[in-house]
Order: sequence, then C-alpha cells, then structure tokens
Amino acid sequence: MKFLGLILLATSVTCRFTDDLYKLLAKSNAGKNLISSPLSVDIALSMVYMAAGGKTAQEMRNVLKHPTDKKAVARKYKEFLTKLEGREKVAILDLANRLFVNDLYTLVPEFNQVVKDSFKAEAQAISLTDSVKAASIVNKWVNDQTRSRIKTVVEESNMSSRLIMVLVNAIYFKGQWQYEFDPKNTKVADFRSADKKTDPVQMMSLVGTLRVGLIPDLDAKVIELPYRNSSLSMVIFLPEKDDGLPKLEQKIAGFSQKLKSRAVNLRLPKFKIEFSSELNDVLATMGIQDAFAGSADFGGLVKQSGASISKVTHKAFIEVNEEGAEAAAVTGVGLVSRCPTCNAFQFNADHPFAYVIRDEDTIYFQGHFVKPEKLS
Repeated sequence: MKFLGLILLATSVTCRFTDDLYKLLAKSNAGKNLISSPLSVDIALSMVYMAAGGKTAQEMRNVLKHPTDKKAVARKYKEFLTKLEGREKVAILDLANRLFVNDLYTLVPEFNQVVKDSFKAEAQAISLTDSVKAASIVNKWVNDQTRSRIKTVVEESNMSSRLIMVLVNAIYFKGQWQYEFDPKNTKVADFRSADKKTDPVQMMSLVGTLRVGLIPDLDAKVIELPYRNSSLSMVIFLPEKDDGLPKLEQKIAGFSQKLKSRAVNLRLPKFKIEFSSELNDVLATMGIQDAFAGSADFGGLVKQSGASISKVTHKAFIEVNEEGAEAAAVTGVGLVSRCPTCNAFQFNADHPFAYVIRDEDTIYFQGHFVKPEKLS
C-alpha cells in the first residue's frame, strides 16, 4: 500500500483523531473504494501544530487530541518513530518526514530542532525561482519514499513565490502473507454491491487455520490475515448484510476483541485502489478552521512571515493479491506567505467490506472495498 497527503499553508481523541478522520472519509466516499492513512495526516498536522499558537493551536490541539504540553507531544512521536525504526524488516514498513523550505525563509530554530529530533524530519532548502524544478524535487522524494507508487504530491502551480515550505510525511508498506493464496485457485466470481448489483471479480481462495470471529455488536464477521515474520496483519470486517458497511464503519474504531483460531474457508477479492482527496473541508468540519484563515497563528514556524494552511491533499495506494499487500501514503504540508471442512468458518468477502493494516498498537492503513474494477 502507498499513501500520500499534502498540506499547503498560506498567509492571508477518547475517540482518536485518526478514528474521527476515517469516519468522515468513509462517509464521504461511501460509493467508491477507499484507501487512506489517517496516521500520515496525524503526523503531518502534528508537525505543523508544533509551530502553532493562540486560537490556531487550541483548535488543532482539540481536533488532534493532543495535550497542552507540546513537549509531551514531541515525546510521543519521538518514541513512536524510534520504535518503528527498530521494527523487523522482513515486512517492510517505512515512515519518513521531510521539510522543503523556500530558501528565502529561515525556520525558527526551536521548530527546526523539534521536528528534527522528535519527527526525524530533515529540512531541505529549495529555490522557487524555477517552479518546475522545485516541484520535481519534492515529487522525486515522494516517488522514492513510496517506491514509485505515488509519483506526485505537488503541482508546478503550487510552487509560487508565496510558498514558505512543503512539509511531507510518507509511509510505505509491503508484506507477504504468512499463508499465501494459490493463484491456481483464483477464479472469476460475482461481487455484490450494496445496491444488489453484481460485478465480476478475481476471487482468491484459501483453506486454513486463521483467527476469526462473528461479532454480534458489529453485526459482522472479522478475520485476521497475518504477514510473514511480522507483528503486522490485515484485519477484514465483513458486514452480515450487503448494505451494512456504513453502519459498521461507524463502530469499528478501537476494535480489540480477541479472535479465535479455527479452520476457515476464505474467499477474498484481489484488488487495487488509488485514492486522492483534498482534506480542507473535512478538517474544517472537525474543527480546524483558524489554521486556514488569515488570522492563523504559526508564529513558531519561520522568522519572516506568518502562515496559514491553504491546502491539505491526501493520496494513497493499495494492492492486495495472492502473495500479500503493498501500500503507501504521503501527507504534505505547504506553507505560503500570508498574502474446507464441514465445520469450517465461512468467510466469503463477496460484498462490501472494510479493512485495516495494523499491529497491536497502531493502525497504519484503513479503507473499504465496495466495487470491483472492470476485468480486462
């Protein structure tokens, strides 16, 4: 999977932030396939929050569910990213942050230090005299970090003289199933959409022992597909009703119920999803409003000028096949000056379902599959 998000800043959670954001994304994209990494958006916005003050900081703090003490926020992300660096490399999970700063501006030293120490984000000066070259520098970094799954996060038009910086978060994941699907067993089958229409899909099949459960509170079946030599797994939530996905997605936040190992007949579609969305309106709905206004207070960011958020773009990619899954995510922040047994558990994902890729502590990717692409 790959995932990308972009935030442009310009002058002029009991329920966590990531849960709140996904609920809104799922609702506004109910009719199409979705892949996202709310974690990536969280990290990018949290870096910006470290430079915020006044009402701007208060709104961001409330929405991001951060404590008042910014030092505690810095410690949280430093611990998380340090732990991530030490994780096993059999299943690839990489996360990187980078600041691309207009060379006419100077970062406030305290901000530069905190994003470097706690978010492991290096600052790179770029010239905006050539907007094509400036955009290519940012996009090359994104392309490299996501193994070419996401090629761009900024356009030439974004790289105006008013730009202060582009702040980018990228996450990349690739893992092999612990129990791979045999391609010989992949057959064309019907996938039922919420409107009862059917579309053909390449349906993978697997018979084995997996952790599964029927969860009455969710009115859904849940299955966990572990990745080889890794603490990561994909958890799939399949509603009992074909049209039950919207209600399910409002209830799966924080799901931690233990699943039991048992024989399973699993059928799962192969799928690939690319997703892109501008998040300004979603974040404003959640309560981050002053950060987009001319009154925004990001005084802790650069010495020369104030800044406000002008654009937040999110891009993501996921591909699931017989061998495993690949995903990527990027969130960028740009700142501009103000201006088979008979008793086997049957898990047949032949209608819309939700999924996450997670370990015991963190959800890295989250989305849903509602309709297959046309088979070639």
